[in-house]
Amino acid sequence: MKKFTILFLLVLPVLCRAEKTSMFADSLRHEVRVGWGDPIFESAMKYEFPHLGKPFTEVTYLPGHWFAEYQYYWLSWLSTGMIVDYTGMGWRDKNDSRHTNHCYYDISILPTVRFTYYRHPWVKLYSAVMVGVTVNGGTELDPVRNTKTVCYPGVGITALGMQVGQKGFYGAVEIGGLSALMSFQDIALLSSRMITLSIGYKFNAPRVKKEGKL
Repeated sequence: MKKFTILFLLVLPVLCRAEKTSMFADSLRHEVRVGWGDPIFESAMKYEFPHLGKPFTEVTYLPGHWFAEYQYYWLSWLSTGMIVDYTGMGWRDKNDSRHTNHCYYDISILPTVRFTYYRHPWVKLYSAVMVGVTVNGGTELDPVRNTKTVCYPGVGITALGMQVGQKGFYGAVEIGGLSALMSFQDIALLSSRMITLSIGYKFNAPRVKKEGKL
């Protein structure tokens, strides 16, 4: 019994600190982050577009997905926010003596709802749903609408997200998917940006002091 009491007294400060840290982390309302997602789908797309995937086509850039996100925590397990995601591809025809550069891009603006179902001072697990709009543009004309810019519904999910960090700063990895343009006529859902890496920061906005009455 004496050994148990001594062990409990030694562990108690650690438990109290962990609980205090957890309560502090759960009280942070605002979150911002930036990150990158894989271009696996876009890499495969160069074999699907009629003007790509040919022996004389050279892909000039394929940056993957770059995104920024803001979240506001209404509860420790529920937050809403907005994510802006950019991806694209550039290419040129090796047989073109003018060396003309071609490109397409997708910009997705997606309101987001996130559910955090596991909370620990160092690790958090969550899922999210995203619904908004995606704008596709570039140098090529859409054969159906005869325009270079096309808007279509943008959807995405985070099947599993994990944040690792303490207090304000953290790193995150997610597995999920984002809607992508299969061709200028068809949409392949949840086939783009299946894995993402990001860094973020949680904080509380400073309170504005009310001026006293004169």
